[in-house]
Amino acid sequence: MKRTISAILCMLLVLNMALVGCSKKDESTDNSSTSTSTSQETKKETEKAENENFNKTGLPIVKEPVTLRIAGAKNQAIAKSYDELQFFKDLEERTNVHIEWDITPNEGWQEKKSLIFASGDLPDAFYGMWVLQNGAYTENDLFNYGQQGLLLPLEDLMKEYAPNLTSFLDENSHYVKDITAPDGHIYGLPGIDESSPAVTEAFFINTDWLKKVGKEIPTTTDELYDVLKAFKGKDLNGNGKEDEIPMSFRFKDGNKGIYSLFGSFGLLDSRTHIILDNEKVIFTAMQPEYKEAIQYFHKLFAEGLIDQEAFTHDGKVYDSKVKNKEPIIGSFVAWGLNSMFGTTEVDYAPVLPLKGPRGDQKWSRRPGGLRSKGAFVITSACKYPEVAMRWANELYEEDTAIQSYRGMYGVAIEKTPEGKIKPITPPEGKKAGELRHAESPGVSSLHFMPKAFVEKNVQTDGNREKDELDAMYIPFIPDKVLPELFYTQEQSERLGILQSDIVEYANEMYAKWMMNGGIEEEWDAYVKKLKDMGVEEMVQILQDAYDVYANAK
Repeated sequence: MKRTISAILCMLLVLNMALVGCSKKDESTDNSSTSTSTSQETKKETEKAENENFNKTGLPIVKEPVTLRIAGAKNQAIAKSYDELQFFKDLEERTNVHIEWDITPNEGWQEKKSLIFASGDLPDAFYGMWVLQNGAYTENDLFNYGQQGLLLPLEDLMKEYAPNLTSFLDENSHYVKDITAPDGHIYGLPGIDESSPAVTEAFFINTDWLKKVGKEIPTTTDELYDVLKAFKGKDLNGNGKEDEIPMSFRFKDGNKGIYSLFGSFGLLDSRTHIILDNEKVIFTAMQPEYKEAIQYFHKLFAEGLIDQEAFTHDGKVYDSKVKNKEPIIGSFVAWGLNSMFGTTEVDYAPVLPLKGPRGDQKWSRRPGGLRSKGAFVITSACKYPEVAMRWANELYEEDTAIQSYRGMYGVAIEKTPEGKIKPITPPEGKKAGELRHAESPGVSSLHFMPKAFVEKNVQTDGNREKDELDAMYIPFIPDKVLPELFYTQEQSERLGILQSDIVEYANEMYAKWMMNGGIEEEWDAYVKKLKDMGVEEMVQILQDAYDVYANAK
């Protein structure tokens, strides 16, 4: 009997414990459920508040101020910090979006950018020309960081919140192909400048000296040689000194180098020695036409017809020689006379592309209107991507875009009664560039200057001259140039390893052979070394990337 009672008591105790346990479990479950429900409700309330604060159209973009962290780089011409520039103050007033800027001088940007991505502390966005785009074939930030999930795909946000940009792209669909990565996504908004001329540099010759030596403007490489010989050793500036330099240029300078002059020998050159020729990527510095051009220019060097400092003087020294009060330069390469002298009323005239030994007559084409694939980029850290996209869309609005790039109305530019845009004449002691960057980001902005905006510009002497130079040189430029390309991570890494050393070696020999000769004896060994360094692999990577671009729909 006692055993039975004990057994019953034990069973009741176990049952009671089980019930208590269930009760606690139910209580815990109820608490967890309540907590989850509360969290979800809080999230919904937050999202609702954010949605109610956000205006999908019209201005301001948000009813209550929102802050975005944006990083970028700026040119030294911009003296003020970005938060002090009137351009951004006005933009904040219109949009109600406050920007917390993290801006680095151009010179330190690459290091700063690497630190930002390595730290994992990403800003909401990156802003400005070239801050996140392929550079010199060794970087592919947009595609690689996009594939890693660090940058947001922007195509859907663009369609919904960037009507200023998308309406332009709808009418200019070739730009969509340019900014679309191989995976089909768009990771950066473009910088576009259709005011750019078709050619970068021009070759000029001293017409006063030509008259004095009884020569005409040369039309062939042989005639140029004869003219430079005639300039040599004569006191053509009348100062009693033998200081005349028949020809000068600046090494590794796209505006002042002689890369286009190589076209007379059948193949144009570039600073990287990488060009596109009939849909094929070519490394020029191992081609027979390149060798022939080097031999020609060495002859000019050897006979004292080219400035012996062409490979060492910097831009300031070069310009000072060309602009010397008593002319000492017989011929030179530059963007234009107006940019060099401030006027075209000087004793220099442009020279058409020279015909070479086989009649070749070519000149380099400047890259087209796309100046950057990543002038504005939104990161995965951005809490308000819709706000960021709407803010960026304002940068593509006409008056905003013009003032961002050319300077503020009333400071650097003004509108005529006819609606044209003309620069304000700088006061004495000031330059136009100072006015341009006094209150605007200018050269460091998101460039957006489509033809419709460009046509509103009052024609300046510099613009007029570039139009005339374009008319001269366009018949001799190629149909296409190698565009900025997207690369896979593996391709990008290999190019980073290969390209720098290969180009550096080619440039070293370029200077050596022009100055001192020896190309005939050393050419075969030089080509072999380039192949050993991986030049063929480099070219194939570039070709593969170009083929992907060319075949994209």
